[in-house]
Amino acid sequence: MERGSVTAKNTVRKTSRTTRRKRVIRASAGQQEEIEEDQPVEQAEGPDAPKQKLLQRVFLYIQLNELTKLPDTGYPLELHLYHTKHTLQKMQEKYTTESVIYQHEFNIQKPVFAMGVLQDDIEDMNVFSDSPLVISLYQRIPAHRKGDSDAIKSRNLTETSETTEATGSKKTRRSRTSKKSSDIILEEIEGVGEEEDYWVAERLELLSRGHCDLLQLFQRRRFISDVTVLLYPEYHSLLQARDNKKITSCSIWHMYSILPILKEFNFTNLAFLTLESIYNVPEELHNKSAELGIQLSFRSRYPQGEDAIFPVIPLCTYFGFLSQIISDQNTSIVWENIKRDLNPNTNFSSNQMETNSRIKLPRIFRMLLWEKDVNFRLHRIDPVTDLALINNSLHRFVINEDMRKILEEVLVHYDYELLVQFYHEVPDNVLYEGVINPSIFAYPGVNYCRFATLLRPVLEDGEEVTESPRDTWQIGPMFCTLKICFFQPICERNEPLDKYNESLFKRSKLRRCFDIEFLNENEEEENRNVLLELYRAFDELISDMISFIIKREVESIDQKRDFFCCQLGNLSNLLLKICGCDFNVRMPTTTNIEFREMLTHMYQELMERVEGILNACTWQCCDNNMDQEYDQQNLIRLMDEMRMVAQIGLRDMAIQMYGEIKNQTANKINFDYVTLLNSVENLQFAQAARYFMKPRSSEWSGVYFTTGSCCSSMLIT
Repeated sequence: MERGSVTAKNTVRKTSRTTRRKRVIRASAGQQEEIEEDQPVEQAEGPDAPKQKLLQRVFLYIQLNELTKLPDTGYPLELHLYHTKHTLQKMQEKYTTESVIYQHEFNIQKPVFAMGVLQDDIEDMNVFSDSPLVISLYQRIPAHRKGDSDAIKSRNLTETSETTEATGSKKTRRSRTSKKSSDIILEEIEGVGEEEDYWVAERLELLSRGHCDLLQLFQRRRFISDVTVLLYPEYHSLLQARDNKKITSCSIWHMYSILPILKEFNFTNLAFLTLESIYNVPEELHNKSAELGIQLSFRSRYPQGEDAIFPVIPLCTYFGFLSQIISDQNTSIVWENIKRDLNPNTNFSSNQMETNSRIKLPRIFRMLLWEKDVNFRLHRIDPVTDLALINNSLHRFVINEDMRKILEEVLVHYDYELLVQFYHEVPDNVLYEGVINPSIFAYPGVNYCRFATLLRPVLEDGEEVTESPRDTWQIGPMFCTLKICFFQPICERNEPLDKYNESLFKRSKLRRCFDIEFLNENEEEENRNVLLELYRAFDELISDMISFIIKREVESIDQKRDFFCCQLGNLSNLLLKICGCDFNVRMPTTTNIEFREMLTHMYQELMERVEGILNACTWQCCDNNMDQEYDQQNLIRLMDEMRMVAQIGLRDMAIQMYGEIKNQTANKINFDYVTLLNSVENLQFAQAARYFMKPRSSEWSGVYFTTGSCCSSMLIT
């Protein structure tokens, strides 16, 4: 774009009601990009005039960096980018909404796509939170006569290989050659032209697909990252899943924004709504499972207005079920918006749109909350033989502090209930409906609950409910299971979550919601003294290695190279954890020199620790180790005999035995400790106290080791 054109467009007309302001932001692909903002002209003038806040539009730029492990199909490949709510614009001179990358563009890092996001806008946040970016890999099969597709494919492969040998590794020439060859073949076929020939039109065939979670964009820093997206193949049967031609491709996308998407806004919570399945469904509904849907809404419990209408606020919808045996269902939870728009076979393609959550199949009927005096007859449901309408889809919503306070007030006062409407084709055609009481989330610490909702038929005025004996006695009432989970308890003060997106390791936590059990396990794990356990594991590893060397009489590493290789890997893992939990906390580093000094201190301290372990093991590692162990067992046996003699009343004989044992025992340390244990067992605490009042002249560290060994021997005995 020329500079003169920019200046001309910036001319302000005073007679218009709005002014347009354009700012040059960046230069990319040989052109300048501008952002337009509509600014309403102030009706009042002066410093006291009210000012209306404008929303800044920030553009996210998406660029393909690398695409590897492509399938060998023989047809031209294409990458299609798709978002359910926002349009992707290709950065080129001519405006177009075509979001396609052709095969000859795979390795040239072009084109660049732009997608607009309103800064600090809660509606855009919910759109991107609930609708990931979908990336699909297609092959374009040209028009051909029926039965000639293999000939066209082989011709394309042959000419493509010849072009590759002639031009090196340039893929642009390969794509152009394949297109020209297909045109030549079509011309030859048209020249032959017979009226009875059957023609197949040009079509796109899906090869693989993946998605990218866009919630990571929302942070107070400008977003720039290389995002890896795996493209999983499309299967329609289990036999196709065994075909080696369909492989998983790996794509790396460079995504960045010039400005931060969050400036003066924080989101403090996330709501995960998962519709699992519908059970005890009549047979006639199984035949039209793909045309059924569920709509969730908030409905007031109190009528309002002169007409006494109960206000209803729609929340979200789920559409399309799969009639399947309960135990055969795919346990992956998928994005509802991707499933609804693309509608793939959920049996074989769920990994293309799955979240990080799973259905716990062995516990599908456990930890369910339902209303009082309702019997679903769960004991009559057989997961191995009974059918159900499977959905397993997820909606995710962003909640800020103002919304959290509103939800907290609604939950505490129970002003609204959650309405579940089971409809056919369109939400207005409601067949069944049920209600959920969400007030359980008003309790402190509650962030997760699975509900079982009774679905009652919606009838016109004058109609009566008629139930067959099979409905009432065999399959029970129809109900659906719905899981609602908040990232943080809704009735507690929530910490801002946008900081999670600034960390590469924390942003993955926002992709799923953890249940209560997982949170409790996490809390117990955090309360543990991790550092103490790491050092205990380090001491045990060093002791085991010393014991192995002495028992096997290892004189060189080459004698037991396999053993030491395994131990070296275990030692490396422990050292990394000790470094991160202890030394890097005590001595934070910012440069390579500081990190090297920290490793020097770590080496010195750990070597001193290893030396202490080696000294403690010295007594046990002597040549007379077997004799020492025999002496310890013999000492314990004699002291037991002396105690039994004293218990039957032969005190003089017990005193004589004690004197002989004392004279015959060479290791006085073990003898004193066994005497202490004997005094405690006989409840002679005054005599036991003498052990702690004796002076200790020896400073050898092996004292504590032998005492501990003797104690362990006593406990085992």
